[in-house]
Amino acid sequence: MIVGGRIGIGGKDIRPTHIFDVFENMKSETPKDHFTVGIIDDMNGTALPDAGDIEIDHPGTTSCKFWGLGSDGTVGANKSAVKIIGDNTDKYAQAYFAYDSKKSGGVTVSHLRFGDTPIRSTYLIDQADFISCSQQSYVDRYDILAGSKREPYFF
Repeated sequence: MIVGGRIGIGGKDIRPTHIFDVFENMKSETPKDHFTVGIIDDMNGTALPDAGDIEIDHPGTTSCKFWGLGSDGTVGANKSAVKIIGDNTDKYAQAYFAYDSKKSGGVTVSHLRFGDTPIRSTYLIDQADFISCSQQSYVDRYDILAGSKREPYFF
């Protein structure tokens, strides 16, 4: 049996949950063909059901998301933090930076991971241990706490 679909439409990044959705589709008695993954396709009804977030990080890995404004220094500070931790501790470090198309003045989200074992995660962080936001207006505009592993607390 051969079935196929589309993923990464409209600049969406593929996440582990999307791959899980594809395998769940393949296990069904009548797998959906010509499906879409990662977006809701209301027009044609081709979207696979979303299984939700799945936890696949290794124990001992800490995941962090930092929301910032392009050119406010958040990305530069996170690049420095990853370098310092990677060079001066026994932790492995990984960082990925997602920019708005505007760059300066646009939304940036820094995805940082630190752990006791090598990190080979090639996807954005869906469930973070720590979330930071340097722009107060983002709290009303974006769901910055979506994907938090813990109940949020504020200080």
